[in-house]
Amino acid sequence: MLPSNWYLRGVDFSGNVYFQKSFRLEEVPADKEFWLRFKGVDYFADVYLNGVFVGHHEGYFQPFMFNVTKVIREENSLLVKVSSPKEEKPVWPCYKRLIKGVLSHHDCRPGSWDPEHGQDYNTGGIWNDVDLLITSKVRISRVKISPKIESEKLARIIVEVELENLDYPKEVMVEIEVEPVNSSSGDKISRFKHVFLSRGKNQLFFVLSMKRPQLWCTWDHGEQNLYYLLVAVRDSKNVLDSLRERFGVREVRIDSGWNWYLNGLKIFVRGTNIIPTQWLSEYTPEKIREDMRLLKEANVNTVRVHAHVNREEFYSACDENGIMVWQDFALQWWYSRCDDFAEKAVGQIRDMIRTFYNHPSIVVWCCHNEPDLHQLRSLDTLLMVAASEEDATRYVDIASTTEFHIYPGWYEEDYRKYSMLLAQPLCTEFGAQALPNVDTLKKMMSDEDLWPPNWEKWAFHDFQHMQTFNMAKIELGNSLEEFVENSQNYQYKLLKYAIETYRRAKYNPMTGIFQFMFVDCWPSITWSVLDYYRQPKKGYYALKIGYQPVLVSIEVNDVVKSGGRGTIWIINDLHRSYSNVQLVYWLEDEDGKRFNEKRATLNIEPDSVSKTNHVFEFKSCPQGKIWAKAEIFTKEGKLLSKNQEEVFVTK
Repeated sequence: MLPSNWYLRGVDFSGNVYFQKSFRLEEVPADKEFWLRFKGVDYFADVYLNGVFVGHHEGYFQPFMFNVTKVIREENSLLVKVSSPKEEKPVWPCYKRLIKGVLSHHDCRPGSWDPEHGQDYNTGGIWNDVDLLITSKVRISRVKISPKIESEKLARIIVEVELENLDYPKEVMVEIEVEPVNSSSGDKISRFKHVFLSRGKNQLFFVLSMKRPQLWCTWDHGEQNLYYLLVAVRDSKNVLDSLRERFGVREVRIDSGWNWYLNGLKIFVRGTNIIPTQWLSEYTPEKIREDMRLLKEANVNTVRVHAHVNREEFYSACDENGIMVWQDFALQWWYSRCDDFAEKAVGQIRDMIRTFYNHPSIVVWCCHNEPDLHQLRSLDTLLMVAASEEDATRYVDIASTTEFHIYPGWYEEDYRKYSMLLAQPLCTEFGAQALPNVDTLKKMMSDEDLWPPNWEKWAFHDFQHMQTFNMAKIELGNSLEEFVENSQNYQYKLLKYAIETYRRAKYNPMTGIFQFMFVDCWPSITWSVLDYYRQPKKGYYALKIGYQPVLVSIEVNDVVKSGGRGTIWIINDLHRSYSNVQLVYWLEDEDGKRFNEKRATLNIEPDSVSKTNHVFEFKSCPQGKIWAKAEIFTKEGKLLSKNQEEVFVTK
C-alpha cells in the first residue's frame, strides 16, 4: 500500500495517521551504522523504532534520515505518525504555517480557494520510499558539483564532498572519477587524494579540468550531454562508501533585463507552468515520460514548476529531455509573519536547493509566488539571501509577482490587449480556462450535475463562472458538447494570439513567456491545455503552433474587408541560418479551395525576427470564413514551419 498519499487509498482525511511495520534482520554487525531514510513524507513525521523515538521532521518534499544504530535489533517494529492537518481559521488562508504551496492553497486544487473547501482532498501520506541503509562508520553525505565553462575547449568542475565520520579520526583515500553518461567518446577524468578525517562532518574540495567538454543544452539548441561523477572512500583495506551523481556541464546567465543566455548564446524562453498532480505518489516514471513527450511535442523548452517542489524523477527527466526548469519554492500567496515561520521557510528553501542542486535543467530558483507587499519586503528578502548563499551559480528571483501575471480576456477586458505587450520583458503567467473534453467531464461529475450545469459542483472543480460568461463572453450553447467546443475554441484563440504577438516582439522587448498552465493536477476545469488524463484541449495546439522554434506567423484581424491585407512574419529561435527556403502562402475556403497562392524564396537569419514584405491579399476570394495559410520548406523540401489563421471576409 505504500508509498502513497492516503487520499489515493480512499482516505479523505486531515490529521494524524499511523503507519506500522515489522521487519527482521539476519544480523546487526557492530561495525556498521543503520539509518532510516524517508524520501518523502507529507507533512509532519514522528518516527519510533522499537518503542524509541528516533526523530521528527517537517516538510513534504525533502528526503530525510535518522541514525537508528543504537536501537536496531534483529526483530524490529517501526511506527511512523504522519500528520497532515488543515489550517484552521483565522490562520487560513492569510497566515498559513504549512509550507506546501499549491498542495494546500491554490485556485487549481480541489475546492479552489474557497474558505470551506480549499483544503479538501488532503495530500498527506508517506508518498515516497522508505529505506533502511546500512553503511560503514564513514559515509558520503553529499556531493555538490559546480561546472564552470572557461572556453570551448575547457571546463573546470568544482566538486565539494561532505563526509561524515562516526568513528575515531583516521586517514582515508578519496577517489573521484568523471565519465560521460550518454556517449562513448570523451575522456575520463580521475583524481584521488589522501585526507585525514576528524570525527564528525568533514568537507573536501576538488577542482577537475575537463578538456573538450560536451555541453548540456535544451532540446532545441543542442544535445543533452550528461556525466557521471563517482566518489569512493577507501581505507587501507576496504571501500568504506561510494556515491554516484549525475550532472551536466552548462552555464545559464540571466541579466538584469531578463535576457537568457545558455552556454553563451542568447535564447528565447518558450515556457509553461506545470503542476502535474496534487498527490506526488501517483506521478510515476511512466507519467513523467508522457509529460516530457507532450512538452516537447508542444515545442516547450522551459517549465516553471509552479509554487511547489516536485519529485526527483521529474528533474532527472528534464535533464534527459533538455527542458530548462524555473523552480518555485513551495510558497503560494500569504503566510504567517512570525519569526519561527521565517526560520522554517529559510531552512526549507535551503533543503530544496541542496537536494536538487546537481540537476543541470534547473536554472532559476524563485522564492515565492504572488506574495503580499509585506512578505515581499520581509520574508522573501530573507529567502533570497538564503538561496543565494546556497547557490551562487543560478539566478535567484525574489518572487513571481502579479506584475508579470496577466490575463487579458479572462480577468480583464479583451484578449487583444496582449498587443500592448504587457508584463515586459518576461511574462510568467498568461492564459484562460477551458473545459476538458466531454468524456473527461463525465468522469469528473455525475450526469445530473453536468447538464444542465450544477454551478456549485462546477465551482468545486475550479470552474470560474463570472470570467467565463462576463469577461470572456463564452456562450453556453444548447448542449454540453457545444459548451465544450465554445470554451476550447476561445482558449485556443486567446493563446494563439498572445503567443504569436509576444513571439513577434522577441527581444524587443520580450525575452520569454510562460503560459499558465500545462496540465490539470486533478480532475478539474482550469487554465490547462491538457486535462488530468492528458487528453489535449484545442489550446494545446496553440502552443504547438505558436512555440515552433522556426515560426511563420500571420498577423491579421479576425474580420477583414475585401481588399484588406495580412502580414507574414518569420521568427527563428535557433542559432542557425536557413538559405533559399520556400515560403508558400494562400487563402482557402471551407471546402478546401485555394485562392491567391503565392511563393517566394528567402533566407532566414539565425536567432531573428523578420516582418517580411510578403502579404496576404483578401481579394478575388469569397466572403465569409476564410483560412489564411502559410508554410516554409527548406531547400531540401523538408517542412520547417506551418501556420494558419481563421478570418471572416466582408464587403
